[in-house]
Amino acid sequence: MQKKEFILKKGIFYAFLFFCATFFVMLLIVKPGIISKQKIEIRTIVDMAGVKVQIPYEVQRVVTAMYPIATQLVILLESQSKLAGISDFDVNDTMKKIFPRIESVYRPLRHGNGDVTVEEIMKIKPDVLFLSKHNPQNANLAKLGIPAVFLTLESPKQLMQGITLVGEILQKKERSLRVINYFKEKLDYIYGKTAKINSKKRVYYAGPNMLSTAGGDFYQNYIIEYAGGINVAQEYSGGWSNISVEQLIAWNPDFIFIGNYGTARVKNFFDDKRLGVISAVRMKEVYKSPHYIGGWDVPNPESILGIMWLANKLYPNEISFDMPLEIKKFYAFCYGYTPDDNDISKMLGQ
Repeated sequence: MQKKEFILKKGIFYAFLFFCATFFVMLLIVKPGIISKQKIEIRTIVDMAGVKVQIPYEVQRVVTAMYPIATQLVILLESQSKLAGISDFDVNDTMKKIFPRIESVYRPLRHGNGDVTVEEIMKIKPDVLFLSKHNPQNANLAKLGIPAVFLTLESPKQLMQGITLVGEILQKKERSLRVINYFKEKLDYIYGKTAKINSKKRVYYAGPNMLSTAGGDFYQNYIIEYAGGINVAQEYSGGWSNISVEQLIAWNPDFIFIGNYGTARVKNFFDDKRLGVISAVRMKEVYKSPHYIGGWDVPNPESILGIMWLANKLYPNEISFDMPLEIKKFYAFCYGYTPDDNDISKMLGQ
């Protein structure tokens, strides 16, 4: 009797093994990718340095700590929930209004030189890391299995290319296309109004100080050009260029614009008696560029507003943007937030 029970149990056991083996084989036949699921979930993109980067098919954790501007692109593409590591520079009063949870997003520790440590990056376990430059550390990141994507956004054209790339990475192609079409609509309007103007306005753009200006390879130069103006320092290159008072007087710009990231103030140009002979000073055409999340004259989505605002200043008879209305539309569309009238007045220096 016990022997029969043993044989019966043994038969049931082998039958169970046979069933499991058959089921497993059927899974392999019906879904051959089940074993290689990891391979199926990896895709290859080409970053803005022309480097092929393998990334997960579904990107869930994004680190922008090395390139704060990338944080704006992620939010622009409605993917802020995927931010896993940001920079201290991303957290300001405006960003808190737009994305209240930003203070709770991890901000990795940095070396004394400002670089984020590899150990900190590993701690975050990102699917994608956005950088603004390639350096030896990138190779180490690749060896550790961290996809590092290079962005270069030194012109409005490159900015739109960057939005397209980030949209591809985050699987937000439709949203990125809508944003780019919005930008192109504004730029096409300005070009249509300024292309036939024979006497283009000459612009001096001050940066870190009164006598430091943007050359032809800087983002501010492209903002001037897209707005229909001519950068008096377009022959310069290689970053901010220091000039003399004599050179500024010789250029005699029609307009002077000042960035929000230096020591220069509108008042400085009027107080310096030597500059009184310059057309922009005599005609009181000296302005400080607006800012909100960031400056309107740096490589970020807000720079489209900077181009519109600057075009309004250069050609008030040809360009007719209602800037308070355009500001509300821009932030509502791009960031899902509408600034109040008080904020808009501050932006426009009113």
